[in-house]
Amino acid sequence: MRRAWVWLLLLVAATCVSSWAARVIPNRFDLAQAPGTTEIYTMTLEADQSSSEELRLYLGDWERTADGQHDWGIPVNGARWTSDRAFAAGDVLVLRYRVTGGAVDDAVSGAFQTGTSQISGSVDGVTRLDGSTSLPASLGAPVGVTRSVDQDVVTLRIECRSTFQGLVVTETYSGAIQLASVDAAGGAFDTVRRSCSSWISLSDSVIQLAPGDRRDITFSVTTPSSYEGSYWSALFVEAQPQIIEQGGTRILSIPRTAIKVFVTAPGTELLSASITGVSVVGTNPLAVAVSFSNTGNVELAVSGELDVVDRTGALVRQTSIAEVKVLPAGVRTIAVVDLPDAIALPSGVYQATVRLEYGGENPVVGVRGFRVP
Repeated sequence: MRRAWVWLLLLVAATCVSSWAARVIPNRFDLAQAPGTTEIYTMTLEADQSSSEELRLYLGDWERTADGQHDWGIPVNGARWTSDRAFAAGDVLVLRYRVTGGAVDDAVSGAFQTGTSQISGSVDGVTRLDGSTSLPASLGAPVGVTRSVDQDVVTLRIECRSTFQGLVVTETYSGAIQLASVDAAGGAFDTVRRSCSSWISLSDSVIQLAPGDRRDITFSVTTPSSYEGSYWSALFVEAQPQIIEQGGTRILSIPRTAIKVFVTAPGTELLSASITGVSVVGTNPLAVAVSFSNTGNVELAVSGELDVVDRTGALVRQTSIAEVKVLPAGVRTIAVVDLPDAIALPSGVYQATVRLEYGGENPVVGVRGFRVP
């Protein structure tokens, strides 16, 4: 529900990841680079449109959700708070998050936007190490958000003076930072755990691509003196806005493509994982949900199989689990569902065993008993 609402908001805000009239080669970088070094890499843009087009290049952070969807809306060096609840005039919410890995008094900017009513604005406030201070929300505004700071904890106070549905608040810092939720006030607090956006510098921010043109773009990666495992970012190539007719409505769309960039310190890869839960969510057809946790420091490619045995130990069902990707410290819900033409299991008691290979020495295993009525 929350992610669906955020996607709707992004469409209204005229930004989406979509196919467009240019090719980007390659579409992903997996870079092995030693700590404390600088390397230069190249990607190629090939025009596939009939007219000249101006393209914008920039870096962004992203995450992968538990159901495998890509979340492109997290600000670089920042965090996003999201709620899809209904807000009424007089409501007051207080959000808190902690800043680590950098000074709290770094320049920080905040913004908010509601879902329905389309109210937007900035977060008012100043941040200092020596005490808590804030500026009052703009008088008369339908929504006011103020920021105050007490040591390493930032407080955002949301004052509602009108009725609206859904709210997104973003906080963005000037340099590399780590943020963690202290009190999300019933919303969702999203941030990137292992971003390398601040390590990357692009050779171009805007280019003109003529029909049939082919351009090489370089970017440099400067790694910190000490790091382990993988960090990631995305390089966005964005075309000019387009007006799209959809169901009688004109929508402003900004086509863009994202090139994933992973940077890994060679020899420091830790492959570790666990299955934290197995549940049977349906018996006709058989449907099993597996919660897989990446406890290592690199992205894992996960696949395996589901075995079902009856009370006698006889194998009555074996289903392959297609490969999925899971980011470091990420959790993935893997759904395993019978084929539509599979014969329903007879009434009785069964045991489901899930084995998942992820590149480690041994697979991880989860077991769940269930009954078919």
